[in-house]
Amino acid sequence: MSERSRRARYAARVTVAGVVLALGGRPASRPLHDGRRPRRSRPQLRPLVALLADAALRAGLDEVVVVTDAEEVVASLPEGVTVLLDESVVASEASAVRSAVDWCARAGHEAVVVSLTKVPGQDAPLDPALWTAVAASTTGPVVIGTRGQRRSGPVRIDAQVWPLLPLAGPLEALWRSRPDLVSELGSAPGEVAEPTRPGHAGRARHATDEADAPATAEDVAAVEALLGRPLAGQMRVVVRDRFGGPVVVRNDPLLGDGTPMPTRYWLVGRREREAVGRLESAGGVAAAERAVPAEELAAAHERYAAERDAALPAGHTGPRPHGGVAGTRVGVKCLHAHLAWYLAGGRDPVGRWVVDVLGGEIDGAVAAIDCGTNSTRLLVTDAAGGTLERRTVITRLGSGVDRTGLLAPDAIERTVAVLAQYREVMDAYGVVRARATATSAARDASNAESFFDAARAVLGAPPELLSGEEEGRLSYRGATLDLDPGAGPYLVVDLGGGSTELVAGAMPATGAHAAQATDGRRGPWVDPVAAAVSLDVGCVRVRERYLVEDPPDDESIARAAHHVDGLVRDALERYPALRGPTAMVGVAGTVATLATLALGLPAYDRNAIHHHVLARSDVERLAGELLAETAAERGARPGVEPGRADVIAAGALVLRTVMAATGHDTLIVSESDILDGLAADLRDRAGAARS
Repeated sequence: MSERSRRARYAARVTVAGVVLALGGRPASRPLHDGRRPRRSRPQLRPLVALLADAALRAGLDEVVVVTDAEEVVASLPEGVTVLLDESVVASEASAVRSAVDWCARAGHEAVVVSLTKVPGQDAPLDPALWTAVAASTTGPVVIGTRGQRRSGPVRIDAQVWPLLPLAGPLEALWRSRPDLVSELGSAPGEVAEPTRPGHAGRARHATDEADAPATAEDVAAVEALLGRPLAGQMRVVVRDRFGGPVVVRNDPLLGDGTPMPTRYWLVGRREREAVGRLESAGGVAAAERAVPAEELAAAHERYAAERDAALPAGHTGPRPHGGVAGTRVGVKCLHAHLAWYLAGGRDPVGRWVVDVLGGEIDGAVAAIDCGTNSTRLLVTDAAGGTLERRTVITRLGSGVDRTGLLAPDAIERTVAVLAQYREVMDAYGVVRARATATSAARDASNAESFFDAARAVLGAPPELLSGEEEGRLSYRGATLDLDPGAGPYLVVDLGGGSTELVAGAMPATGAHAAQATDGRRGPWVDPVAAAVSLDVGCVRVRERYLVEDPPDDESIARAAHHVDGLVRDALERYPALRGPTAMVGVAGTVATLATLALGLPAYDRNAIHHHVLARSDVERLAGELLAETAAERGARPGVEPGRADVIAAGALVLRTVMAATGHDTLIVSESDILDGLAADLRDRAGAARS
């Protein structure tokens, strides 16, 4: 479709995006440290997803988005598809669809048509006519395609319903809890039938998910004790503190007697209410109105009202709630109500402003962002340290910076676009503390301020420019977070795109820079860092400086190895403590990819490679093979993700040289890294603020 035709279609009618869920994960046999089971990819996933994406494209939808947690899927997709990578520890239909609608909202789409089928079979919605019919249906805000008596999808979900999407679990939780929103569009093989209307027989109401169930008697008693009065209607606890106590509750839009309730979310946590009360007493309401643009505030009121009104019973004709947040249509009325909605995942700019102003006084989810030379990554954890979301997008912020000394405009644009997506994710989790960092590429670029200004505009604050030593210390903390301190000390190798950090630990009693901290999950933690150094060699930098041919010639490989070896040996001379550790730990994408290849995995599997012991002999073998191949040949290897094929050989050369120079024959692969270190540091600050 030409751009002119596309614009004409957008102007003529509602724009609809197709969404294909490519979630690869049947549970693996070994649970993660928090008891959840990781996901492994299914070999039959790739062809099915390609067929589903092709069906959606042929249906003439305005955009087709594939959300996947299995990177090997990407290579098989047809041209013209947008791909979103979901790296949640436990991916679900709901989290994947939320990622898709966040993207679609920014793209201006007003509805999505989602494929529900995840494995091949006769129910897979492969008929473009069914996609077209479901997309065009106007019988209700949720339209589910059926075959025979089975709800096989696809399902159309209008934008007005997006705020009601569950945060996790199966997507069907939406129509289980709100069958009044749903109509069906049935088909026999080869034909599309007429839609059924809401209330059609055969759509029995199912029990709601536990997360959306009414509050327990214990919850009611706790909330009434916090408020000092009995509750007048039904409510659900939607945000809890790290000890399980209620912080935010959501009530129905009508009381039992039909009285409308304009406020949907209530702040009930004692600490949070007291902090916001002090802010309001100091003129916080007026300050919030000055700080938040009027158009953003008006849009928030509209979203709040739309979510509340969508929860009204079908056919309700009595009095209705009015206004937006706290019942007002304009301005700011109650900071408590704004903060409550933000913590519950509402996109409330006033609630976010309250969090920023109160600093460490509000406990909750934390987010860490690492803007690296090769990739931009996000980690969101809850207050206790449990992973909520982990994402990685290869953005190549540092592309060409070693040659030009500048961040390229298109690299800045790519990275900032991803940061905007991450801000949406952070708001969806009600993040109360965030820290974004920029490392090697930004340190070396003379126009880094251009990137920082653009990043500030979407994140609300600019990334911090870490020194190489600080980057190393945070990497050390993250890399060793789940390792036994008694098995150390460790030498951590963080092999990035533009630099490689070497960080040596020492026993806590002799650590040169010991610092006491409190980790939300593991109690007191001591940072036993004896030495940290940052070397200006990484997979992107070595590739661009030395290995420019495809494949590189022997002379170039020798020059690159000589350069890396010289830097490492110089660091060992300047920092003798680097020779002390008896075990090596490796982090970052190069290490993970080499472990994936050494294990012969069909795709990246965090659980399989985390704490795998990688032998130097395997690194040397893989480095030799990869350096002899073209980028296309490397990219054809299972386990080499798109965007890494041209730099993985350079990364293998760096790791091979570092292991040889330091005399380590094995390396412990850690999938915890600087992001985990940043998040732990944020939780430390929260603990210090509470004490």
